[in-house]
Amino acid sequence: MKVLITGATGGFGKLLMERLEAEPAVERIIGLSNKDVDEGLEDYLEDDKHEFYIGDVRKKRVEEIFQRNRGIDCVVHLAYDNVPEHSGRDVEETNVFGTLRMIQLARKYSVEKFIFKSPTAVYGANPDNPALIREDYPLRGDRQYEAIRNKIESDMTCQMNMHPGILPKVVILRFCGIIGSHVRSPLNTIFRTAYVPMVSGFDPMFQVIHEGDVTEALALAVLNQDSEGIYNVAGKHTAPISEVIHRMDKTALPLPERLLELTYKSYFMLQRRHSFPFNLDFLKYSFAVDDSRIRRHLGYEPRII
Repeated sequence: MKVLITGATGGFGKLLMERLEAEPAVERIIGLSNKDVDEGLEDYLEDDKHEFYIGDVRKKRVEEIFQRNRGIDCVVHLAYDNVPEHSGRDVEETNVFGTLRMIQLARKYSVEKFIFKSPTAVYGANPDNPALIREDYPLRGDRQYEAIRNKIESDMTCQMNMHPGILPKVVILRFCGIIGSHVRSPLNTIFRTAYVPMVSGFDPMFQVIHEGDVTEALALAVLNQDSEGIYNVAGKHTAPISEVIHRMDKTALPLPERLLELTYKSYFMLQRRHSFPFNLDFLKYSFAVDDSRIRRHLGYEPRII
């Protein structure tokens, strides 16, 4: 099996390459990134199993990778621009058009499978959400923020390219909030502190997943020939956020919503560590998902959180 991974020098690109390296079924791992290979991947350059290309998923020249590597079986699309300093048309072209471009190339070169990593944030944290959201629930995420809007549009682009009997088979993995050292997100930043904020008067059902379980779910989607369609992916526990905080050996800090609006949102905007501030609706309303489909179809079983 030949696997092409976009965003190969990003956190999950590195983790997935390390995971697939030991798989006998994977004969070749082709990495694509828009920046040079860093120290964490230098050892792979001398490995016959790996090959790296520097390129932009928006550009026409990226097609040369498919021309030079005939018979790619799977494309895992992890390339995504969420750098706070970037905004506007270039970001949208990378995140949305870049996704479409890679699907089109996968179809042109008869790639068997295309895998896209999406967040459960695309469903939105809304007061009328069901207790557990299934994969066919509408995407009602907050389009006010470019990062979420791009994810929704990229997810929908993948859905529009799901055609039974026509390659590539499209797989969308929608992950709940991810925790880990390779993750850059407002949620991860908050959960790395000793005191995790809650909105006073609210204790919604909540889910988090460790980056190791994310990597395993991606690998299962690559390796399982029957993987196709949309899969929600959650961690080990679905519980009120106060319990999730306790399980992670953190201390819950209930605060008035107005105070959180003034402090946390201002902090994220001033620090410019993320492409959007943490939306307090995710601390007020449940957006927990039903992940029984991936457990049943692919044998996924979270092990860490």
